[in-house]
Amino acid sequence: MSDSEIVTGDTCKFIFKKRTIKGRGTRKRNASSSEEEPVGEKKELITQSKRKVKANPNVQSTSGNKKQLPDNSSDSEEDFSVNYKSSKSALSAGPSDQGATAILEIETEKDRDAQAIFEKRLEINKDLEGKEDDKVYRGINNYAQFYKPKDTAAGNASSGLVRRGPIRAPANLRATVRWDYQPDICKDYKETGFCGFGDSCKFLHDRSDYKHGWQLEREWNEGTYAKEDEDDKRYEIHSDEEDLPFKCVICRGSFVDPVVSKCKHYFCEKCAVQRYKKNKKCFVCNALITSFNPANKLIARLKNLDENKANEESDSSD
Repeated sequence: MSDSEIVTGDTCKFIFKKRTIKGRGTRKRNASSSEEEPVGEKKELITQSKRKVKANPNVQSTSGNKKQLPDNSSDSEEDFSVNYKSSKSALSAGPSDQGATAILEIETEKDRDAQAIFEKRLEINKDLEGKEDDKVYRGINNYAQFYKPKDTAAGNASSGLVRRGPIRAPANLRATVRWDYQPDICKDYKETGFCGFGDSCKFLHDRSDYKHGWQLEREWNEGTYAKEDEDDKRYEIHSDEEDLPFKCVICRGSFVDPVVSKCKHYFCEKCAVQRYKKNKKCFVCNALITSFNPANKLIARLKNLDENKANEESDSSD
């Protein structure tokens, strides 16, 4: 028996000894024929063998050996050339009529719009007229209709003027229209010069005046529209005539020798003097009055009114 076996009675016990291997983690040098040669005659260079690295799809990197292409720029420039081939046609590119017969292509296709769906429904109802229900679903727009649309003087039954629904847009019109119902100008600031929102107002704070259509037409007829003029008051809008009163506010009668105060209020001369003796404040606005001036504008207007009345009376008498 060997030393590792111990016999006791009828049974035997086995004891296994653990082997101790020296230099388990060391690498061995590849055997070569140089080992047989005597030492000292030839030197050897031992290189570490590289392990093959398996490609891991979970690891992405940009580092790697990039192959440098040879610099053949001079040769490539000489070899590279561009050739253009002509179509030998004198016509310009694009449609021959320069888009004069082009149609509008931003609307719904004519085979899918409301009119096409309506016409399809009429055809299906015409084919199923007088037949039993075959229990076939043909879409939400193709149910059996017992009321048959008829053509009218306005057009056929499928036209937009007779049926309900959107009208098919004309394809020959290419127009862009914008209705500006909101000019984005603060109305409060334009009329009063004050806005409660202040700088946080989303509308434009502008108080400039704009000419009306009739004023632009008048300039066009006079030939002065869009002409340069150094007059600063050219773009100011003036009222046709000032709001001059036609009765004295004190005596409630027609003006007799009218006068005007500094606060632009008109009175008869007699009424103004009598009022000034009792109270030196204006009858209308209670402003202090120091002097009265003759109302030349009001006098000229009253003269024009009298002349117009005289002319009308003479025309009626003739």
